[in-house]
Amino acid sequence: MNKLNLLLVIGCLILVMGCSKDAEINAFITEFDAATNEMIAKIDADPSSAGITEAQKAFDGKKASLKSKWDGIKDAVGFQVSADTKKKLEESVANNMKALMAVSTKNMMKLAVDKDASAKFQALLKDYQSTFAAGK
Repeated sequence: MNKLNLLLVIGCLILVMGCSKDAEINAFITEFDAATNEMIAKIDADPSSAGITEAQKAFDGKKASLKSKWDGIKDAVGFQVSADTKKKLEESVANNMKALMAVSTKNMMKLAVDKDASAKFQALLKDYQSTFAAGK
């Protein structure tokens, strides 16, 4: 009977370990950071309507994959995510939003002069944020 209980405990531990979302979250973070960096590079290279359009195209090209990965990890809880991975994800999200705001601030004068660019940037931010909203 003790061997049976031990086997059940080991089986449960294996199942719990197999439910970890850390690898999926790390894959998302890598792709998310790369996509955001590409968008920022395009905006920085050309802070005009055309540059924002290129940033939107770059995001659109990666959005389906990012959304799919996000949907797979956004509800991960407790034992499914290590504290380090959770912290890494939170930092990635915060840092990427800060970076997008920083590129906007850096190019504020150019974006302000080009009303179309400003509107496109606001639409890009809205699209970016809604793609990764917790409730979606």
